[in-house]
Amino acid sequence: MTTLVLALLVPPQALLSTGAPVYTCPIQQTARISRAVFTNTSGSAVTVTAGIASSLALLPSSAYMISSYSIPAGATYISPELVGAVVPAGYSLFAYAATPSVVILTVSGLTLA
Repeated sequence: MTTLVLALLVPPQALLSTGAPVYTCPIQQTARISRAVFTNTSGSAVTVTAGIASSLALLPSSAYMISSYSIPAGATYISPELVGAVVPAGYSLFAYAATPSVVILTVSGLTLA
């Protein structure tokens, strides 16, 4: 039997300036992103990069879904690039900002087990 569950995949968290995974899909599950929101809390524009890849130490540029997108100061960006994206079992969603700790990311979606 398959179970579909609404999930907060990434609770609000400040992005780092390195491509660390922000969510890793557990084995024997699949996740689908419904909404990804980036909020720039700083007083200047900040670029963000995000993508999905196997759980490696870094996000390869070939896996970028958002590449150096500039979010204006104090603005919120709801990503159309990540909506509907699937994170297979054992894969990770990576995201980082050019300036650490000023962009807050929240991701919601569905998990299928």
